[in-house]
Amino acid sequence: MGTGNDNIRDRLLSRLPQPENLAAYREEVAVTLEKNTKGLQRERWVVTALWLFMVALSTAFLLLGGLRSGTPLGLYFEILACFCLIYPSVELLKHFINRSRVELLKEVKQVQLQVLELHASIREGDARKSSDL
Repeated sequence: MGTGNDNIRDRLLSRLPQPENLAAYREEVAVTLEKNTKGLQRERWVVTALWLFMVALSTAFLLLGGLRSGTPLGLYFEILACFCLIYPSVELLKHFINRSRVELLKEVKQVQLQVLELHASIREGDARKSSDL
């Protein structure tokens, strides 16, 4: 069991960028975060438009259902209005989850870059000490 955990740990550590490519990694992270942010903004506009359209459509269905409240057609319009409100609510929830994911990714990458910078500065300090000797 211990060797399996060591193997996973070694594979995860091998995927970390080395301090030599820190500048390239920083640029790659910035591009990825910028792409995620632009996608999130586009998603926000789509979800907002969808929400507004479906609320207007649901309002129309509820009005039609209210005008024919004693018939099966009125009940159909009211049920349809409920489903028209559930779908954009789910899409809005997905957007909130994606926004939280992007914010968390930004924070994790910021901490990772700080750790890598500290690691690089420690290596530089060790290299200076060994060259001074």
